[in-house]
Amino acid sequence: MPILRLLTLSVCAFSLACGSGDKGRESDDRDDDEKASAAVNLDPSSITASEIALGDSIFHGLIGATSCQACHGPKGKSGAAAPDLTDTTWLHSDGSFPAIYKQIETGVMAPKQFSSMMPPFGGAPLTPEKHRAVAAYVYKLSHP
Repeated sequence: MPILRLLTLSVCAFSLACGSGDKGRESDDRDDDEKASAAVNLDPSSITASEIALGDSIFHGLIGATSCQACHGPKGKSGAAAPDLTDTTWLHSDGSFPAIYKQIETGVMAPKQFSSMMPPFGGAPLTPEKHRAVAAYVYKLSHP
């Protein structure tokens, strides 16, 4: 029995010393995501037509596992659960491209006027490219 106990302690000590485990990997993944977000160009003049097309497809649920239109309406003009994205009134940001990008990232946990919240990234994993594309599409809805 003492040998089994010693072996168990050795394995645990090795695992801790080597950093094996999901916590370390999750932290590394978050660091990579934060670096990618920091490197994203959020100058609205850099938005391309192909990004807007990609953002449109994601917004309408044609790409990915979410559909922004389910809450914001098919044209972004307000559904039953979320505000109009085509006007100049912004409830949770100033409506700038960086602010929209950040709002998609953080979601809306405490809505000011609507009853349902928006999970971060609309509840779906978005690559930095797709995240920027959705933000570009939403920005262009209110900044034609």
